[in-house]
Amino acid sequence: MEFFLDNLEDTETFAEAAAKTLLEQKAEGRLLRTVYFFCEMGAGKTTFTRSFVGALPGAENAEVASPSFTICHEYPTDPEIYHADLYRLPDGIDLPEELQDLGRKTVLLIEWAERLNPEVLDKNRLEIFFGKENLSCDKKNTLENIDNFVNMCNLKRHVKISAHGEIAEEFEKRLHKNLQNCFLLK
Repeated sequence: MEFFLDNLEDTETFAEAAAKTLLEQKAEGRLLRTVYFFCEMGAGKTTFTRSFVGALPGAENAEVASPSFTICHEYPTDPEIYHADLYRLPDGIDLPEELQDLGRKTVLLIEWAERLNPEVLDKNRLEIFFGKENLSCDKKNTLENIDNFVNMCNLKRHVKISAHGEIAEEFEKRLHKNLQNCFLLK
């Protein structure tokens, strides 16, 4: 499945639809446990995660931030979410030990999944690729106020979703259905 996100609100809508899809599958006893994000810095991984977690039961107790320095954050939602960021780790690594065998009722979201050794990828997984399609900024303002970079740019993201394994494939089909009224899907 492929589509475009025109702005921050589109990323939030996408994430909320993914959370809805996760809860629908969970209610049937079929939980997608691993989501890998592949993209460059600033492409929307943490924004997606913040909205995804925010749409789950228990989110009022979760403060979502990028785990760049801590490697992993845990959120007390239902299902419980582990959010990992492998940016600071070397390429070709195995999944850090603390993220192995998390349990059957846990979902693992991994930013910078391209750092993982391909042999350790979960066989039943969803891969989300965010690509910057259009970036037009006022460079003068960006240099003067880097904290408002996102607000000064017209960001457009190309999203490609790839499902591997039966539960992930079911998730992708259901997500497609949940997103049909939101984006032009391929």
